[in-house]
Amino acid sequence: MLNIVLFGPPGAGKGTQSEKLIAKYQLVHLSTGDILRSEIAAGTQLGLEAQMLMNAGVLVPDEVVIGMISSKLDKNSGAKGFIFDGFPRTEAQAEALDRLLFEKHTSITMMLALEVSDAELTKRLLMRGMESGRPDDQNEGVIRNRIQEYNNKTAPLKTYYTNQGKFRSVNGIGTVEQIFTNLCAVIDPRSAKSVISFQPSKEKVFISKAEDKPSKKEVIKKETPKKVAKPVAKKVEKKVVKKAAPKKVVKKVAPKKVAKKAVKKVAPKKKVAKKVVKKVVKKIAKKVAPKKKVAKKVVKKVAKKSAPKKATKKAVKKVAKKAAKKKR
Repeated sequence: MLNIVLFGPPGAGKGTQSEKLIAKYQLVHLSTGDILRSEIAAGTQLGLEAQMLMNAGVLVPDEVVIGMISSKLDKNSGAKGFIFDGFPRTEAQAEALDRLLFEKHTSITMMLALEVSDAELTKRLLMRGMESGRPDDQNEGVIRNRIQEYNNKTAPLKTYYTNQGKFRSVNGIGTVEQIFTNLCAVIDPRSAKSVISFQPSKEKVFISKAEDKPSKKEVIKKETPKKVAKPVAKKVEKKVVKKAAPKKVVKKVAPKKVAKKAVKKVAPKKKVAKKVVKKVVKKIAKKVAPKKKVAKKVVKKVAKKSAPKKATKKAVKKVAKKAAKKKR
């Protein structure tokens, strides 16, 4: 739902632009003056209360106005949106309107303020006074007071909606169609071909084409260009990889040449191995199993000791003879 609070000083063309916005966006016009008159004409309870207060010279309180607006919202519940004209005028009214819309499950979309310089407003109102004959538009002093009163009253509202991020300042200088284009550009930026910014001090119109504005992607590209980002990232990755596991260091620790030398020490060639084995075997064989000749000599010596020669028989005979002689 599109809910717009439209503001503009006397002579800014607010009434004309309201009609064009209502037709384009199919909005319901909510003017507090029109609502009061319609409620009084219909003889509703709120209308009767307002009439009594007005007859007594008392301003209609905010509660009564809010009640009328609530009734108008309920009668147009299927509307695509509303445009609030002449309300709210104070910060208290703006807060009351926010509470009402919250209860209706909606909210103010934005506040549009038509900005026109005091000099231009005075010129327009004087011209209007000459055409319409309205006395309040023919006195320059009265016109300036009305403009000053508007500025004083709307300043707090600008701050209120600015704090909510809903305040939009729109250039109100130009033809009716130019001003309408400016309003539509703010309401729906996607359909805008140009936006005219307001410069009250210089009173000049500056047109900045939407096509000239860089897109978000272009801004991101400028901030982080691909040409710079990629090589930097690669260099960082290479440095990290080299520090974590450098290939050159691994080759120095275990190169192929060192590996071959280690293998030669642990497992020498077949020829060297055979020679060494033969020498060791020969030494062990000599110690454990001597030649046959040496073995025979040893056996004979042992046999002689364990079996004495025939000479021992002669000794036995001699001993026997000696014993026989003693018996005699």
